Amino acid sequence: MKILGALIACISLSHCFLLAQNQEEIKMPENFGPPLDIPLQLSGSFGELRTNHFHGGLDLRTGGMEGKRVLAAADGYVARISISPYGYGKALYIQHPNGYMTVYAHLQRFSPIIEQYVRQEQFKRESFEVDLYPQPWVLSVKKGELIALSGNTGSSGGPHLHFEIRDQGGERALNPLSFGLQVPDNRHPEITQLFIYEIEDNFLEIKRNVYTVRKVGGGIYKLDRDTLLISPRTGFAVEAFDYQNDSPFRNGVYSIEKFIEDTPVYKFIAEGIRFDQTRYLNAHIDYDLKYSAGKNVHRLFVLPGNQLDAYPILINRGLLKIPPDSVAKVRIVARDIAGNASELTFWAKGTAGDLPAVVRDRTGIFGFNEDILIRDESFVFFAETGTFYRPQKIAFSTVPLMAGGISAVVNFGMESVPFHKFATLKLRVDKNHPNASKFVMVNVVGNKRSVITGTLDGEWFTARIRSFGRYAVEADVSPPKITPVNIPTNGNMQKVPVMRFRISDDLSGIKSYRMEIDGKWVLAEFDGKTGLFFYPFEHAASGKKHEVYVRVTDAVGNTSEYKTSILR
Repeated sequence: MKILGALIACISLSHCFLLAQNQEEIKMPENFGPPLDIPLQLSGSFGELRTNHFHGGLDLRTGGMEGKRVLAAADGYVARISISPYGYGKALYIQHPNGYMTVYAHLQRFSPIIEQYVRQEQFKRESFEVDLYPQPWVLSVKKGELIALSGNTGSSGGPHLHFEIRDQGGERALNPLSFGLQVPDNRHPEITQLFIYEIEDNFLEIKRNVYTVRKVGGGIYKLDRDTLLISPRTGFAVEAFDYQNDSPFRNGVYSIEKFIEDTPVYKFIAEGIRFDQTRYLNAHIDYDLKYSAGKNVHRLFVLPGNQLDAYPILINRGLLKIPPDSVAKVRIVARDIAGNASELTFWAKGTAGDLPAVVRDRTGIFGFNEDILIRDESFVFFAETGTFYRPQKIAFSTVPLMAGGISAVVNFGMESVPFHKFATLKLRVDKNHPNASKFVMVNVVGNKRSVITGTLDGEWFTARIRSFGRYAVEADVSPPKITPVNIPTNGNMQKVPVMRFRISDDLSGIKSYRMEIDGKWVLAEFDGKTGLFFYPFEHAASGKKHEVYVRVTDAVGNTSEYKTSILR
Protein backbone atom coordinates (compact mmCIF):
# COMPACT_ATOMS: atom_id res chain seq x y z
CA MET A 1 0.00 0.00 0.00
CA LYS A 2 1.25 3.46 -0.92
CA ILE A 3 0.53 6.59 1.11
CA LEU A 4 -0.37 9.43 -1.22
CA GLY A 5 1.54 12.21 0.51
CA ALA A 6 0.63 15.10 -1.80
CA LEU A 7 -2.02 14.06 -4.23
CA ILE A 8 -2.14 17.40 -6.01
CA ALA A 9 1.50 17.09 -7.01
CA CYS A 10 0.64 13.83 -8.71
CA ILE A 11 -2.07 15.29 -10.95
CA SER A 12 -0.81 16.77 -14.18
CA LEU A 13 -2.21 19.99 -15.60
CA SER A 14 -3.85 18.01 -18.37
CA HIS A 15 -6.09 16.35 -15.79
CA CYS A 16 -6.93 19.20 -13.44
CA PHE A 17 -7.38 22.92 -13.22
CA LEU A 18 -7.58 25.46 -10.46
CA LEU A 19 -10.70 27.52 -10.89
CA ALA A 20 -10.47 30.90 -9.22
CA GLN A 21 -14.03 31.88 -10.00
CA ASN A 22 -15.28 35.42 -10.31
CA GLN A 23 -16.18 35.50 -6.63
CA GLU A 24 -14.32 38.71 -5.88
CA GLU A 25 -13.55 39.48 -2.27
CA ILE A 26 -16.10 42.12 -1.39
CA LYS A 27 -15.48 44.49 1.51
CA MET A 28 -18.85 44.91 3.12
CA PRO A 29 -19.83 48.12 4.91
CA GLU A 30 -20.93 47.34 8.45
CA ASN A 31 -23.19 50.32 9.11
CA PHE A 32 -26.49 48.63 8.32
CA GLY A 33 -28.97 48.45 11.18
CA PRO A 34 -31.30 45.55 11.98
CA PRO A 35 -34.58 45.51 10.02
CA LEU A 36 -36.56 44.50 13.13
CA ASP A 37 -36.59 46.06 16.60
CA ILE A 38 -36.59 42.65 18.29
CA PRO A 39 -33.57 40.32 18.74
CA LEU A 40 -32.73 38.73 15.40
CA GLN A 41 -33.32 34.99 15.07
CA LEU A 42 -33.09 33.04 11.83
CA SER A 43 -35.54 30.57 10.35
CA GLY A 44 -33.64 30.64 7.06
CA SER A 45 -30.02 31.52 6.25
CA PHE A 46 -28.41 33.09 3.21
CA GLY A 47 -27.45 30.68 0.45
CA GLU A 48 -29.58 27.91 1.90
CA LEU A 49 -30.52 25.12 -0.50
CA ARG A 50 -34.11 25.76 -1.61
CA THR A 51 -36.26 24.49 -4.48
CA ASN A 52 -34.61 25.57 -7.76
CA HIS A 53 -32.65 28.39 -6.08
CA PHE A 54 -30.24 29.40 -3.37
CA HIS A 55 -31.99 31.43 -0.67
CA GLY A 56 -31.21 35.04 -1.48
CA GLY A 57 -31.60 36.54 1.98
CA LEU A 58 -32.35 35.92 5.63
CA ASP A 59 -35.69 34.72 6.99
CA LEU A 60 -36.08 36.51 10.32
CA ARG A 61 -38.43 35.09 12.93
CA THR A 62 -41.28 37.24 14.24
CA GLY A 63 -42.48 34.94 17.02
CA GLY A 64 -45.12 33.30 14.86
CA MET A 65 -47.00 36.59 14.67
CA GLU A 66 -47.63 39.31 12.12
CA GLY A 67 -47.40 43.02 12.77
CA LYS A 68 -43.81 43.40 14.01
CA ARG A 69 -42.21 46.78 13.23
CA VAL A 70 -39.99 46.65 10.12
CA LEU A 71 -37.25 49.30 10.02
CA ALA A 72 -35.11 50.75 7.25
CA ALA A 73 -31.61 49.28 7.58
CA ALA A 74 -29.98 52.53 6.39
CA ASP A 75 -30.81 55.92 4.90
CA GLY A 76 -32.16 55.83 1.36
CA TYR A 77 -35.31 55.99 -0.71
CA VAL A 78 -38.01 53.54 -1.74
CA ALA A 79 -37.02 52.50 -5.25
CA ARG A 80 -39.62 49.78 -5.82
CA ILE A 81 -42.86 48.54 -4.28
CA SER A 82 -44.24 45.18 -5.37
CA ILE A 83 -47.55 43.57 -4.45
CA SER A 84 -48.39 40.07 -5.65
CA PRO A 85 -50.53 37.16 -4.41
CA TYR A 86 -47.46 34.97 -4.84
CA GLY A 87 -43.69 35.17 -4.38
CA TYR A 88 -42.63 38.03 -2.11
CA GLY A 89 -46.22 39.20 -1.55
CA LYS A 90 -46.01 42.80 -0.36
CA ALA A 91 -42.37 43.89 -0.69
CA LEU A 92 -40.28 47.06 -0.40
CA TYR A 93 -36.97 47.77 -2.12
CA ILE A 94 -34.86 50.59 -0.64
CA GLN A 95 -31.92 52.09 -2.52
CA HIS A 96 -29.08 53.40 -0.37
CA PRO A 97 -26.49 56.11 -1.13
CA ASN A 98 -23.61 53.60 -0.98
CA GLY A 99 -25.15 51.74 -3.94
CA TYR A 100 -26.56 48.79 -2.02
CA MET A 101 -30.25 47.91 -1.98
CA THR A 102 -32.22 46.29 0.83
CA VAL A 103 -35.37 44.22 0.30
CA TYR A 104 -38.16 43.53 2.82
CA ALA A 105 -40.71 40.87 1.81
CA HIS A 106 -43.93 39.13 2.92
CA LEU A 107 -45.08 42.35 4.60
CA GLN A 108 -48.53 42.78 6.11
CA ARG A 109 -48.79 46.47 5.28
CA PHE A 110 -46.59 49.51 4.67
CA SER A 111 -46.03 52.59 6.80
CA PRO A 112 -48.85 55.17 6.49
CA ILE A 113 -47.06 57.42 3.99
CA ILE A 114 -46.01 54.48 1.78
CA GLU A 115 -49.45 52.88 2.15
CA GLN A 116 -51.09 56.09 0.95
CA TYR A 117 -48.85 56.26 -2.11
CA VAL A 118 -49.54 52.61 -2.97
CA ARG A 119 -53.32 52.92 -2.56
CA GLN A 120 -53.41 55.88 -4.93
CA GLU A 121 -51.59 53.84 -7.56
CA GLN A 122 -53.80 50.79 -6.99
CA PHE A 123 -56.97 52.83 -7.42
CA LYS A 124 -55.51 54.55 -10.49
CA ARG A 125 -54.91 51.12 -12.06
CA GLU A 126 -57.91 49.41 -10.44
CA SER A 127 -55.58 46.57 -9.48
CA PHE A 128 -54.47 44.98 -6.20
CA GLU A 129 -51.31 43.76 -7.93
CA VAL A 130 -48.83 46.54 -8.69
CA ASP A 131 -45.13 46.90 -9.41
CA LEU A 132 -44.17 50.52 -8.73
CA TYR A 133 -40.92 52.45 -9.17
CA PRO A 134 -41.23 55.80 -7.32
CA GLN A 135 -38.85 58.61 -8.18
CA PRO A 136 -35.98 59.03 -5.66
CA TRP A 137 -37.44 62.18 -4.12
CA VAL A 138 -40.92 60.73 -3.50
CA LEU A 139 -40.40 58.34 -0.54
CA SER A 140 -37.14 58.96 1.33
CA VAL A 141 -36.40 57.04 4.54
CA LYS A 142 -33.94 57.26 7.43
CA LYS A 143 -32.06 54.46 9.14
CA GLY A 144 -34.29 52.92 11.81
CA GLU A 145 -37.47 54.51 10.43
CA LEU A 146 -40.66 52.43 10.46
CA ILE A 147 -41.37 51.38 6.87
CA ALA A 148 -43.80 48.46 7.28
CA LEU A 149 -45.27 45.77 9.51
CA SER A 150 -44.17 42.18 9.10
CA GLY A 151 -46.62 39.68 7.66
CA ASN A 152 -47.23 36.44 5.82
CA THR A 153 -48.13 37.59 2.31
CA GLY A 154 -47.20 35.94 -0.97
CA SER A 155 -45.74 32.45 -0.91
CA SER A 156 -44.64 32.71 2.71
CA GLY A 157 -44.93 29.54 4.76
CA GLY A 158 -45.62 31.39 8.00
CA PRO A 159 -45.19 34.85 9.57
CA HIS A 160 -41.62 36.15 9.16
CA LEU A 161 -39.59 38.87 7.47
CA HIS A 162 -37.52 38.00 4.42
CA PHE A 163 -34.60 40.45 4.29
CA GLU A 164 -32.05 40.90 1.49
CA ILE A 165 -29.06 43.08 0.71
CA ARG A 166 -28.17 43.42 -2.97
CA ASP A 167 -25.00 44.75 -4.56
CA GLN A 168 -24.59 48.03 -6.39
CA GLY A 169 -25.90 46.69 -9.67
CA GLY A 170 -28.76 44.78 -8.07
CA GLU A 171 -27.60 41.62 -9.84
CA ARG A 172 -26.24 39.76 -6.84
CA ALA A 173 -27.75 38.98 -3.45
CA LEU A 174 -25.19 39.34 -0.66
CA ASN A 175 -25.05 37.71 2.75
CA PRO A 176 -26.64 40.24 5.16
CA LEU A 177 -24.66 38.83 8.07
CA SER A 178 -21.54 40.27 6.42
CA PHE A 179 -22.95 43.77 7.01
CA GLY A 180 -22.72 43.87 10.76
CA LEU A 181 -26.07 42.32 11.68
CA GLN A 182 -25.75 40.33 14.88
CA VAL A 183 -27.28 36.88 15.36
CA PRO A 184 -25.81 35.07 18.42
CA ASP A 185 -24.20 31.83 17.28
CA ASN A 186 -21.58 29.67 18.95
CA ARG A 187 -22.93 26.33 17.76
CA HIS A 188 -20.99 24.13 15.35
CA PRO A 189 -22.57 23.13 12.03
CA GLU A 190 -23.81 19.56 11.84
CA ILE A 191 -22.61 17.01 9.26
CA THR A 192 -25.11 14.17 9.03
CA GLN A 193 -24.30 12.02 5.99
CA LEU A 194 -21.56 11.40 3.43
CA PHE A 195 -22.30 10.30 -0.13
CA ILE A 196 -19.75 8.75 -2.49
CA TYR A 197 -20.30 8.53 -6.24
CA GLU A 198 -18.65 6.45 -8.94
CA ILE A 199 -18.38 8.83 -11.91
CA GLU A 200 -18.12 8.13 -15.65
CA ASP A 201 -15.82 10.26 -17.78
CA ASN A 202 -18.92 12.16 -18.98
CA PHE A 203 -20.02 12.83 -15.38
CA LEU A 204 -22.86 10.30 -15.42
CA GLU A 205 -23.08 8.62 -12.04
CA ILE A 206 -22.87 4.83 -11.97
CA LYS A 207 -23.35 4.26 -8.26
CA ARG A 208 -24.14 6.28 -5.14
CA ASN A 209 -23.27 4.99 -1.68
CA VAL A 210 -24.28 6.65 1.59
CA TYR A 211 -22.39 6.54 4.88
CA THR A 212 -23.64 7.52 8.31
CA VAL A 213 -21.58 10.16 10.08
CA ARG A 214 -21.14 10.18 13.85
CA LYS A 215 -20.13 13.06 16.07
CA VAL A 216 -17.21 12.28 18.38
CA GLY A 217 -16.97 15.62 20.17
CA GLY A 218 -17.10 19.35 19.53
CA GLY A 219 -17.20 19.83 15.78
CA ILE A 220 -15.37 16.56 15.00
CA TYR A 221 -17.09 13.87 12.94
CA LYS A 222 -16.00 10.38 11.91
CA LEU A 223 -17.26 7.45 9.88
CA ASP A 224 -17.86 3.99 11.35
CA ARG A 225 -14.73 2.88 9.50
CA ASP A 226 -11.64 4.94 8.90
CA THR A 227 -10.82 3.81 5.36
CA LEU A 228 -13.17 3.64 2.38
CA LEU A 229 -12.50 1.81 -0.89
CA ILE A 230 -13.18 4.12 -3.79
CA SER A 231 -13.34 3.79 -7.56
CA PRO A 232 -10.83 5.33 -9.99
CA ARG A 233 -13.02 8.44 -10.42
CA THR A 234 -14.92 9.48 -7.32
CA GLY A 235 -17.08 12.37 -6.20
CA PHE A 236 -18.28 13.23 -2.71
CA ALA A 237 -21.32 15.00 -1.28
CA VAL A 238 -22.40 15.83 2.25
CA GLU A 239 -25.58 16.70 4.05
CA ALA A 240 -24.83 19.55 6.44
CA PHE A 241 -26.83 22.05 8.49
CA ASP A 242 -26.24 24.98 10.79
CA TYR A 243 -28.02 26.11 13.94
CA GLN A 244 -27.98 29.39 15.81
CA ASN A 245 -28.29 29.89 19.58
CA ASP A 246 -31.76 29.35 21.05
CA SER A 247 -33.22 28.29 17.70
CA PRO A 248 -34.61 24.91 16.63
CA PHE A 249 -34.33 25.71 12.92
CA ARG A 250 -31.98 23.77 10.63
CA ASN A 251 -30.37 26.35 8.40
CA GLY A 252 -27.76 26.23 5.66
CA VAL A 253 -24.01 26.38 6.15
CA TYR A 254 -21.88 29.32 5.04
CA SER A 255 -19.08 27.34 3.38
CA ILE A 256 -17.86 23.82 2.71
CA GLU A 257 -14.27 22.91 1.90
CA LYS A 258 -12.64 19.63 0.89
CA PHE A 259 -8.96 18.86 1.48
CA ILE A 260 -6.92 15.99 0.07
CA GLU A 261 -3.78 15.44 2.13
CA ASP A 262 -4.37 18.93 3.61
CA THR A 263 -4.39 20.52 0.15
CA PRO A 264 -7.63 22.41 -0.59
CA VAL A 265 -9.28 21.07 -3.75
CA TYR A 266 -12.83 22.40 -3.42
CA LYS A 267 -14.61 25.27 -1.71
CA PHE A 268 -18.19 26.52 -1.86
CA ILE A 269 -19.01 29.78 -0.11
CA ALA A 270 -22.39 31.50 0.31
CA GLU A 271 -21.18 35.11 0.27
CA GLY A 272 -22.97 36.32 -2.84
CA ILE A 273 -25.34 34.67 -5.33
CA ARG A 274 -26.08 36.18 -8.74
CA PHE A 275 -29.79 36.10 -9.57
CA ASP A 276 -29.06 34.85 -13.09
CA GLN A 277 -27.09 31.96 -11.58
CA THR A 278 -29.29 30.94 -8.67
CA ARG A 279 -30.87 28.04 -10.60
CA TYR A 280 -27.44 26.39 -10.77
CA LEU A 281 -28.48 25.13 -7.36
CA ASN A 282 -29.88 22.14 -9.25
CA ALA A 283 -26.36 21.30 -10.42
CA HIS A 284 -24.82 22.02 -7.01
CA ILE A 285 -27.09 19.53 -5.23
CA ASP A 286 -27.75 15.90 -6.08
CA TYR A 287 -31.03 16.63 -7.84
CA ASP A 288 -31.94 12.96 -8.19
CA LEU A 289 -31.64 12.54 -4.41
CA LYS A 290 -33.74 15.66 -3.88
CA TYR A 291 -36.40 14.28 -6.23
CA SER A 292 -36.47 10.75 -4.83
CA ALA A 293 -35.86 11.31 -1.11
CA GLY A 294 -36.35 15.03 -0.48
CA LYS A 295 -32.71 15.46 0.61
CA ASN A 296 -30.64 18.54 -0.19
CA VAL A 297 -26.94 17.68 -0.21
CA HIS A 298 -23.91 19.68 -1.28
CA ARG A 299 -21.96 18.08 -4.10
CA LEU A 300 -18.25 18.49 -3.47
CA PHE A 301 -17.60 18.24 -7.19
CA VAL A 302 -18.85 20.47 -9.99
CA LEU A 303 -20.74 19.25 -13.05
CA PRO A 304 -19.41 20.51 -16.40
CA GLY A 305 -22.47 22.66 -17.09
CA ASN A 306 -22.48 24.32 -13.66
CA GLN A 307 -21.41 27.96 -14.14
CA LEU A 308 -22.05 29.12 -10.58
CA ASP A 309 -19.30 31.49 -9.45
CA ALA A 310 -19.37 30.42 -5.79
CA TYR A 311 -16.38 28.02 -5.98
CA PRO A 312 -13.20 30.02 -5.27
CA ILE A 313 -11.19 26.80 -5.08
CA LEU A 314 -11.76 23.95 -7.52
CA ILE A 315 -9.17 21.40 -8.67
CA ASN A 316 -10.09 18.64 -11.14
CA ARG A 317 -13.70 19.82 -10.76
CA GLY A 318 -13.57 18.41 -7.23
CA LEU A 319 -13.20 14.78 -8.31
CA LEU A 320 -10.76 12.47 -6.58
CA LYS A 321 -8.67 10.36 -8.95
CA ILE A 322 -6.52 8.06 -6.92
CA PRO A 323 -4.31 5.20 -8.21
CA PRO A 324 -5.02 1.62 -7.08
CA ASP A 325 -3.69 0.76 -3.61
CA SER A 326 -2.84 4.39 -2.87
CA VAL A 327 -4.34 6.01 0.21
CA ALA A 328 -5.26 9.66 0.72
CA LYS A 329 -6.60 11.54 3.72
CA VAL A 330 -9.87 13.34 2.96
CA ARG A 331 -11.05 16.16 5.20
CA ILE A 332 -14.36 17.99 4.76
CA VAL A 333 -14.95 21.21 6.70
CA ALA A 334 -18.34 22.95 7.08
CA ARG A 335 -18.39 26.48 8.53
CA ASP A 336 -20.97 29.05 9.52
CA ILE A 337 -20.47 32.78 9.08
CA ALA A 338 -19.78 33.21 12.80
CA GLY A 339 -16.61 31.13 12.40
CA ASN A 340 -17.82 27.90 13.98
CA ALA A 341 -16.53 24.88 12.08
CA SER A 342 -17.11 21.13 11.94
CA GLU A 343 -14.97 18.62 10.10
CA LEU A 344 -15.23 15.05 8.89
CA THR A 345 -11.97 13.15 8.28
CA PHE A 346 -11.46 9.71 6.72
CA TRP A 347 -9.03 7.83 4.49
CA ALA A 348 -9.75 6.82 0.88
CA LYS A 349 -8.00 3.84 -0.72
CA GLY A 350 -7.98 3.50 -4.50
CA THR A 351 -9.11 0.27 -6.17
CA ALA A 352 -8.65 -0.94 -9.72
CA GLY A 353 -12.41 -1.12 -10.12
CA ASP A 354 -14.28 -2.04 -13.26
CA LEU A 355 -15.30 1.48 -14.22
CA PRO A 356 -15.45 1.76 -18.03
CA ALA A 357 -13.64 4.66 -19.65
CA VAL A 358 -16.73 5.53 -21.67
CA VAL A 359 -20.40 4.68 -21.56
CA ARG A 360 -20.84 1.48 -23.53
CA ASP A 361 -24.30 2.35 -24.83
CA ARG A 362 -24.50 5.97 -25.97
CA THR A 363 -27.92 5.60 -27.60
CA GLY A 364 -29.98 8.68 -26.84
CA ILE A 365 -27.18 10.52 -25.03
CA PHE A 366 -26.85 14.19 -25.91
CA GLY A 367 -24.11 16.62 -24.94
CA PHE A 368 -24.82 19.39 -22.43
CA ASN A 369 -23.02 21.92 -24.65
CA GLU A 370 -25.01 21.37 -27.83
CA ASP A 371 -28.50 22.09 -29.10
CA ILE A 372 -30.83 19.10 -28.85
CA LEU A 373 -33.59 18.42 -31.37
CA ILE A 374 -35.81 15.33 -31.15
CA ARG A 375 -38.88 14.85 -33.30
CA ASP A 376 -41.34 12.33 -34.59
CA GLU A 377 -44.74 12.63 -36.23
CA SER A 378 -46.53 13.62 -33.01
CA PHE A 379 -44.05 15.95 -31.25
CA VAL A 380 -40.98 18.19 -31.56
CA PHE A 381 -38.60 18.78 -28.61
CA PHE A 382 -35.87 21.43 -28.71
CA ALA A 383 -33.42 22.33 -25.95
CA GLU A 384 -30.66 24.86 -26.54
CA THR A 385 -27.08 24.59 -25.34
CA GLY A 386 -26.86 24.86 -21.56
CA THR A 387 -30.27 23.37 -20.76
CA PHE A 388 -28.62 20.44 -18.97
CA TYR A 389 -25.61 20.30 -16.66
CA ARG A 390 -23.93 17.22 -18.15
CA PRO A 391 -24.45 14.82 -21.07
CA GLN A 392 -27.98 13.59 -20.84
CA LYS A 393 -29.72 10.42 -21.94
CA ILE A 394 -33.20 11.23 -23.22
CA ALA A 395 -35.61 8.38 -23.88
CA PHE A 396 -39.18 8.89 -25.02
CA SER A 397 -42.30 6.98 -25.90
CA THR A 398 -45.67 8.05 -27.23
CA VAL A 399 -49.25 6.93 -26.84
CA PRO A 400 -50.91 7.75 -30.19
CA LEU A 401 -53.81 10.17 -30.47
CA MET A 402 -56.99 8.33 -29.56
CA ALA A 403 -60.48 8.99 -30.92
CA GLY A 404 -61.89 12.05 -29.20
CA GLY A 405 -58.46 13.05 -27.92
CA ILE A 406 -56.55 16.23 -28.69
CA SER A 407 -52.92 15.07 -28.88
CA ALA A 408 -50.71 12.07 -28.38
CA VAL A 409 -49.30 11.50 -24.89
CA VAL A 410 -45.51 11.87 -24.87
CA ASN A 411 -43.42 10.32 -22.08
CA PHE A 412 -40.13 12.19 -21.96
CA GLY A 413 -36.91 11.47 -20.11
CA MET A 414 -36.66 11.14 -16.33
CA GLU A 415 -38.40 13.58 -13.99
CA SER A 416 -35.33 13.47 -11.72
CA VAL A 417 -33.25 15.32 -14.34
CA PRO A 418 -33.24 19.11 -13.86
CA PHE A 419 -33.52 21.71 -16.63
CA HIS A 420 -31.55 24.94 -16.32
CA LYS A 421 -33.26 26.69 -19.22
CA PHE A 422 -36.71 26.34 -20.70
CA ALA A 423 -37.06 23.89 -23.57
CA THR A 424 -39.66 23.98 -26.33
CA LEU A 425 -42.18 21.18 -26.78
CA LYS A 426 -44.59 21.04 -29.69
CA LEU A 427 -47.43 18.52 -29.78
CA ARG A 428 -49.48 17.81 -32.89
CA VAL A 429 -53.16 18.47 -32.16
CA ASP A 430 -56.55 18.33 -33.76
CA LYS A 431 -56.68 21.88 -35.09
CA ASN A 432 -60.43 21.56 -35.79
CA HIS A 433 -61.27 20.77 -32.20
CA PRO A 434 -64.24 22.93 -31.07
CA ASN A 435 -62.31 24.16 -28.00
CA ALA A 436 -58.98 24.86 -29.68
CA SER A 437 -58.83 28.32 -28.09
CA LYS A 438 -58.85 26.66 -24.66
CA PHE A 439 -55.86 24.35 -25.21
CA VAL A 440 -53.27 23.93 -22.46
CA MET A 441 -50.36 21.52 -22.08
CA VAL A 442 -50.54 19.23 -19.07
CA ASN A 443 -47.67 17.37 -17.42
CA VAL A 444 -48.71 14.43 -15.24
CA VAL A 445 -46.11 13.10 -12.77
CA GLY A 446 -47.59 10.54 -10.38
CA ASN A 447 -50.77 12.13 -9.05
CA LYS A 448 -49.55 15.69 -9.62
CA ARG A 449 -50.63 17.73 -12.63
CA SER A 450 -48.92 20.90 -13.75
CA VAL A 451 -50.40 23.07 -16.48
CA ILE A 452 -48.62 25.24 -19.04
CA THR A 453 -50.26 27.69 -21.39
CA GLY A 454 -48.93 27.97 -24.92
CA THR A 455 -49.76 28.96 -28.48
CA LEU A 456 -51.60 27.20 -31.27
CA ASP A 457 -50.14 27.45 -34.77
CA GLY A 458 -51.97 25.30 -37.28
CA GLU A 459 -51.77 21.71 -36.10
CA TRP A 460 -49.04 22.33 -33.50
CA PHE A 461 -49.49 23.47 -29.91
CA THR A 462 -46.25 24.93 -28.52
CA ALA A 463 -45.26 25.46 -24.88
CA ARG A 464 -42.09 26.15 -22.91
CA ILE A 465 -41.33 23.37 -20.44
CA ARG A 466 -38.76 23.06 -17.67
CA SER A 467 -38.97 19.41 -16.69
CA PHE A 468 -39.35 15.98 -18.20
CA GLY A 469 -42.59 14.11 -17.67
CA ARG A 470 -45.75 12.86 -19.34
CA TYR A 471 -47.14 15.57 -21.60
CA ALA A 472 -50.42 15.93 -23.47
CA VAL A 473 -52.73 18.71 -24.61
CA GLU A 474 -56.13 19.18 -22.99
CA ALA A 475 -58.90 21.75 -23.34
CA ASP A 476 -59.71 23.82 -20.26
CA VAL A 477 -63.45 24.45 -20.52
CA SER A 478 -64.21 24.77 -16.80
CA PRO A 479 -64.61 28.29 -15.40
CA PRO A 480 -63.06 29.32 -12.09
CA LYS A 481 -64.98 28.79 -8.85
CA ILE A 482 -66.16 31.61 -6.59
CA THR A 483 -67.35 30.60 -3.13
CA PRO A 484 -68.51 33.10 -0.49
CA VAL A 485 -66.93 32.35 2.89
CA ASN A 486 -68.68 34.59 5.41
CA ILE A 487 -71.72 36.12 3.74
CA PRO A 488 -74.83 35.05 5.69
CA THR A 489 -77.98 34.01 3.89
CA ASN A 490 -79.73 37.21 4.96
CA GLY A 491 -76.80 39.30 3.66
CA ASN A 492 -76.40 41.19 6.94
CA MET A 493 -72.71 42.20 7.12
CA GLN A 494 -73.05 45.08 9.58
CA LYS A 495 -70.85 43.43 12.21
CA VAL A 496 -68.42 41.80 9.79
CA PRO A 497 -65.18 43.77 9.22
CA VAL A 498 -63.91 41.74 6.25
CA MET A 499 -65.88 40.14 3.40
CA ARG A 500 -64.22 36.93 2.17
CA PHE A 501 -64.47 34.70 -0.87
CA ARG A 502 -62.47 31.68 -1.91
CA ILE A 503 -61.56 31.61 -5.58
CA SER A 504 -59.90 28.76 -7.47
CA ASP A 505 -59.36 27.21 -10.88
CA ASP A 506 -58.74 23.52 -11.51
CA LEU A 507 -56.55 23.68 -14.62
CA SER A 508 -55.02 26.74 -16.30
CA GLY A 509 -55.01 28.91 -13.15
CA ILE A 510 -56.40 32.30 -12.16
CA LYS A 511 -55.31 35.17 -14.38
CA SER A 512 -57.41 38.08 -13.13
CA TYR A 513 -59.98 38.95 -10.48
CA ARG A 514 -62.16 41.94 -9.70
CA MET A 515 -64.59 43.04 -6.99
CA GLU A 516 -67.11 45.86 -7.25
CA ILE A 517 -69.56 47.30 -4.74
CA ASP A 518 -72.43 49.34 -6.15
CA GLY A 519 -70.74 49.33 -9.55
CA LYS A 520 -67.39 50.70 -8.34
CA TRP A 521 -64.07 48.85 -8.11
CA VAL A 522 -62.91 48.21 -4.56
CA LEU A 523 -59.45 47.28 -3.29
CA ALA A 524 -59.89 43.59 -2.48
CA GLU A 525 -56.78 41.53 -1.77
CA PHE A 526 -55.95 38.04 -3.05
CA ASP A 527 -53.82 35.54 -1.14
CA GLY A 528 -52.58 33.02 -3.71
CA LYS A 529 -51.53 30.32 -1.23
CA THR A 530 -54.94 30.11 0.47
CA GLY A 531 -57.17 31.20 -2.41
CA LEU A 532 -58.79 33.86 -0.20
CA PHE A 533 -60.11 36.95 -1.99
CA PHE A 534 -61.10 39.45 0.70
CA TYR A 535 -62.21 43.04 1.18
CA PRO A 536 -61.72 44.89 4.50
CA PHE A 537 -64.65 47.32 4.65
CA GLU A 538 -63.34 50.88 4.63
CA HIS A 539 -66.39 52.63 6.07
CA ALA A 540 -68.47 52.14 9.17
CA ALA A 541 -71.71 50.20 8.74
CA SER A 542 -74.69 52.44 7.94
CA GLY A 543 -77.43 49.82 7.51
CA LYS A 544 -77.71 50.38 3.76
CA LYS A 545 -78.14 47.80 1.02
CA HIS A 546 -75.22 47.30 -1.37
CA GLU A 547 -74.70 45.24 -4.53
CA VAL A 548 -71.58 43.06 -4.60
CA TYR A 549 -70.09 41.78 -7.84
CA VAL A 550 -67.07 39.44 -8.21
CA ARG A 551 -65.52 38.32 -11.50
CA VAL A 552 -62.68 35.82 -11.92
CA THR A 553 -61.02 34.81 -15.21
CA ASP A 554 -58.61 31.95 -15.83
CA ALA A 555 -55.56 31.83 -18.11
CA VAL A 556 -57.51 30.74 -21.20
CA GLY A 557 -60.40 33.17 -20.81
CA ASN A 558 -63.02 31.17 -18.91
CA THR A 559 -64.89 33.57 -16.63
CA SER A 560 -67.12 33.21 -13.58
CA GLU A 561 -69.27 35.90 -11.97
CA TYR A 562 -70.91 36.16 -8.58
CA LYS A 563 -73.54 38.70 -7.54
CA THR A 564 -75.26 39.25 -4.23
CA SER A 565 -76.84 41.93 -2.07
CA ILE A 566 -75.55 42.75 1.40
CA LEU A 567 -76.64 45.02 4.22
CA ARG A 568 -73.78 47.14 5.55
